[in-house]
Order: sequence, then structure tokens, then C-alpha cells
Amino acid sequence: MSSPHSALIVATAAPLHAVQHAPQADLVVAVDAGLEVLLQAKRTVDLVIGDLDSVSAYALQEATDAGAEIEKYPEEKNESDLELALAAAIDRGTQQIHVLLADGGRLDHQLANILVLASPRWQQAEIEATVGEHRLWVVRGQRTIPLLSGDPLALQAVGGPASGVTTTNLRYPLIDAELDALVARGISNQVVAAQPTIKVDSGVVIAIS
Repeated sequence: MSSPHSALIVATAAPLHAVQHAPQADLVVAVDAGLEVLLQAKRTVDLVIGDLDSVSAYALQEATDAGAEIEKYPEEKNESDLELALAAAIDRGTQQIHVLLADGGRLDHQLANILVLASPRWQQAEIEATVGEHRLWVVRGQRTIPLLSGDPLALQAVGGPASGVTTTNLRYPLIDAELDALVARGISNQVVAAQPTIKVDSGVVIAIS
């Protein structure tokens, strides 16, 4: 089997409507009980991964019967289930990853899930995510964001400062700017023309709409 170009990762408690409208992907990964919503949406699942503490035996059997690979890990581990899923997608050579996350629930889980998307461990892939009604993109180098005029867009450096940040098609443009990870300078911006671009010379920025 050739390496998958794209992957869809569905985390526990991802909303059904988001899964139903998610783009097609070469590799579909269920993170623990994300399997339940994928089965409800009648999406083919290639891999189920995690400690599997919140997914039913019936769902696991259905996925196994359909040919899905099951990777079970202990509950006590250093990595989150989402990290395991991202690592699995990267190990298979995936170049584009779309992650569906739940909006709400435990704040520590939600914050960790968003921040881990920007880890240098997955830097060879383009990563984007849907979090409830919000979308976000991890930006390294240069990236075009598929938004329209009037859409909100915020920029947040993560893991340290981002330098040489230059944007196009935003109400408040940045030109060779530095964004610190611990300031709110990049919030509350707005797209003024379709397909804004973000260029980062060094560091990582998460773009949020």
C-alpha cells in the first residue's frame, strides 16, 4: 500500500455533523471513542488508536470486522491518545492532516490537544483542525488560509516567539513582525480579501478562525 497523502483524525466526542462534512482522506484514524461517531457517520475507519477506555466492545468489533487496524495502549502513558494518532499518521508518510476535536469538556485536555498540533514532531505535514465551530491551521513557512472576506482570523505564536511574520489580505497586516507566544497582539483580526496568506520566517503560528 502506498503512503497516504491525507489523513482525517477524529478525536473522542467530535461532533457528528463535523464528521459527516469532513473531507475525504486516504487514512481515517479514530482516536478512542472517536470511533463511535465515525461509525454513526458511516465513514470507513482504517485505524483505531488509544487506550480504548471509552469505546464500546461492540464498536471495536464492528471496526475489526470491517478491516480496521486496532492499536491499543495502556491508560498510564506519557503521550495523549491524540499524540499517538498524529504519530501514527506521520509514520505512515501522511502529508496533510485534518483533526476533528470536541469543543468544550476538560480545559486541560482541550488546551493540550490544540497546542500539540504545533509540535515539531509533525513538521513535515500540513495540519489543520476543526474545534467545534472554529477552524485552525498550523503555519510554518508560508501558508494560504482558505477564508473569505469578513471572516475572523487570529494569529497566536506557540512554543516561543515567531519572527518575520508577514500577512496579506488582513485588516491589520503584519510586515516582518515578531509575535511572542505570551501576548495577545494577534487576536481579533479580520480577512479583507479571500485567501489570506501568512509567512513565518522562524517559529510556529496557529491561525484561528
